Amino acid sequence: MDTSLRRRSLLRAVAGTGAAALAGCPAGIGQSTGFEPGERDWPSYRFGPRNTAVHPSAPGPGGDLTVAWTGSYTDSSDGPAGVSVLSAPVVLSAPVVLDGTVVLDGTVFAAADINDDSGWRTVVSAFDLATGERQWERSFPIAEMYGEGNTSPARTLGSDGERLVVGTVSDGPGLAALSPDDGETEWEQALDTPYESPVTAEGGSLFVGDRLYAAFDAGDGSRESHYAPGEDPLWRNRFPPTVTEDTIFATDHDEIHAVDRESGERRWTASNDFYTILYQQEGAPFNSPVVVDGVAYAVCGRITNRDTGGMVAIDIEDGSELWTAIPEGDDPQTYEGDPAEAEQAAFYGMPLVLDDTVYVQGMERGEWGFFAVDAADGSVERMDTDGGLVAADDRLYGVTTEDGRLTASAVDPSADERIGSATVAQWDEPRVGPQAVAGEYYVATTDQGVVAFGPN
Repeated sequence: MDTSLRRRSLLRAVAGTGAAALAGCPAGIGQSTGFEPGERDWPSYRFGPRNTAVHPSAPGPGGDLTVAWTGSYTDSSDGPAGVSVLSAPVVLSAPVVLDGTVVLDGTVFAAADINDDSGWRTVVSAFDLATGERQWERSFPIAEMYGEGNTSPARTLGSDGERLVVGTVSDGPGLAALSPDDGETEWEQALDTPYESPVTAEGGSLFVGDRLYAAFDAGDGSRESHYAPGEDPLWRNRFPPTVTEDTIFATDHDEIHAVDRESGERRWTASNDFYTILYQQEGAPFNSPVVVDGVAYAVCGRITNRDTGGMVAIDIEDGSELWTAIPEGDDPQTYEGDPAEAEQAAFYGMPLVLDDTVYVQGMERGEWGFFAVDAADGSVERMDTDGGLVAADDRLYGVTTEDGRLTASAVDPSADERIGSATVAQWDEPRVGPQAVAGEYYVATTDQGVVAFGPN
C-alpha cells in the first residue's frame, strides 16, 4: 500500500460521515478520543476495553473459509528462529479514495519474542490485510532483567487506533509507541517493572495489567494512575484490565476490584469460593472479566497449571454474585494427592458472550471441550463443536492443530455446527496464539507465523 496510515487518517476526517457509515462503526464503541473501530479494525487483544472478543460490525469470512495468506515475523534472519511469546494480532484500517470511491484497506500488526542469529529480540511486523505483503519490520533487543523473572514484551502489543504500543526491555523496562505507517518510535515511557499484559485503550488512555493495573496517556505516554492495593512484588497480571466508561475492573488473585475511573476509589470487590488444587480454600485466581449488558463474566482457572475452577457472573453495579458455573466433575476437595486427570473439571481463559449465551473453553472429567453457559442462570451444556475464541456476525472462529496441521473453523453456535474450515498445509505442529476478526478476514498468530483466513 502506498497510502500511509497518517495520510489515511486525514482522508478519514475529510470523508466524514460517509466514511463512518462505510466502516460500519456503531456509536459509542470508541477505544480512544477520535477513534471508532470500523469493520476492518481489531485494536487490541480482545477487540476493545470490555474484553468481549466479539466484533460488532465485521462480517467475517463465514463458512466459506480459505487460507488467504501466511507471513513470517521476520525475513532478516540468516538462521532458524525460535519463537516464544506471541502477541494478539492488531488490525487497523482507514478509508482511501480509489477512482472517486471511498473504500477500506487494512494492516495487520503482530509481535513475537524471537531468538535467532541476532539474539533475543521482540519483532513487530506489519502486513497488508488483503495480500499479506510485508509493510515494515521493527526489532527491540531483549536484555536480561535480573530479579524480574521471565519477561514477555511481545505479549503487550495493542493500539488506541492512532499508534501501536508495545513493551520493551532493551534498556530497562518500558513502553514504546510506534507509528503504524513505518514503525518509527513516537514516544517512550520508562517503567519500574516490565508488563506481561496486553495494552488496551479507552477514552484517550492506555491500560495495562500491573499490580493491579496502570494507566497512561495515549498521546505522550505519561503515567496517569496506578492501582496496587496489595503491592505484592511477585503479582503481575497477564490479562488487561476490563474498562468501561466509568469503571476499571482488575483482578487480584481470587478477587476482582471495581475502581471508579474518575476518583480512583474502589467501588467494590468480588471473590469466589472455588476450591482449587493449588490454592485449595483460598479461591481460584480470576482472569479479567468480560462485561456485557451490566454483567461481568469472569473465569477462575489457569490453563498453565491445569488447576480447577469455574465462572462467576457479577452485577457490575454493586459486585453481587448472580451465579456460578463449573463443568460436570467430582468435587476437587475429594482428591487425594495429585488430581486424577479423569476427574478434573474447570473453565479456562476468558469467555465471550453472544445473545444470551456465554461460550467458554474448559475441562470436563479430564476431557477438553467447549461449553455453552446460560447467561441467565449459569446452567452448563457441553457443545459438540470445538467453538472459538473470537466472534463476528453471530459466528465463532477458532483454530486447532489437527494431525499436525493448523485448521481454522467457523462455527454456528446456535446450531452447534461447524459450517466451514481451512487448513494451513505448510506448518508442522504450530503452537496457536491469539486471534482477531477484521472485515471478511479471520487472523491468527502462531509460533510459525501469521495467517489470514478469508472467503473463497
